[in-house]
Amino acid sequence: MNKKWLILITLMVLAGVLVSGCADNAEENEVDIETETEDSQITEEEEMPIGEGTPFGVRMEYYGKMTPAEIEINRGDSIVWRNQKPQNSYVLVSDDGLFEDKEMYVHDTHTYTFTKSGTYTFSVRDVPDMVLTVTVR
Repeated sequence: MNKKWLILITLMVLAGVLVSGCADNAEENEVDIETETEDSQITEEEEMPIGEGTPFGVRMEYYGKMTPAEIEINRGDSIVWRNQKPQNSYVLVSDDGLFEDKEMYVHDTHTYTFTKSGTYTFSVRDVPDMVLTVTVR
């Protein structure tokens, strides 16, 4: 009976040492992440987001249109596309090459954050009327 208690106490002490060692590593990792973030600041003013990072939703409708078809946003804002087509999929295309084509099934979403001013168009492969124009201030 005494051996069982001794083994149990030994295991508890070892577990305590392991947990305390993991906590120290987590604190060190947090410091490293903060340091890396400070070192990678963007220097060009135009690429710095000026918006509050507001997400705007765009629905890819079943009947071949994006709602809304035009939108005006600020740098730093995001567009979130959502496929509302109940069957099959749509392939979202950035006509300006901002991202690779994205195949989206029902209720899939894709988010893109805009960091540069300009006018950008997005379409859906094989559905010519599904076009979104985004103007970024």
